[in-house]
Amino acid sequence: MPSRWFRIAYARNALLRLLAEERLELDSLTLAEGIRAMQHFIDDWRPQHGEVDELEAQWGPADDGFELALVRRMRRHNQPEVRVSLVFGYTARVDRSERGTASLGSARDVRGLTPFEVVRGSRPKARRIDQD
Repeated sequence: MPSRWFRIAYARNALLRLLAEERLELDSLTLAEGIRAMQHFIDDWRPQHGEVDELEAQWGPADDGFELALVRRMRRHNQPEVRVSLVFGYTARVDRSERGTASLGSARDVRGLTPFEVVRGSRPKARRIDQD
């Protein structure tokens, strides 16, 4: 499949378009579907004039719960970095108290991380896409 291009400033819209094309609803997205969608977003959708295009996972306590995010970091030459994050929120538990960040070679790599293990089988209570 040929690459699709998007302007970095509109990365959130591009991810929403991808979800719509895949007939995935953000409000009911599972973590496995989110991982596949983010992998498709990285593999087939390119930021225009992107000098930096990297993926990382972030996790930790947030708003009386626990969040796991797949974050695409992008930057155009001499411009500030833009981050688009697919965030999954879970109920707080004792084993969900650590905070961390890890670089990912692919979205599938999140499956090897401890935070993935502590949320495996749990239904997310919230999902969102952030851009900053």
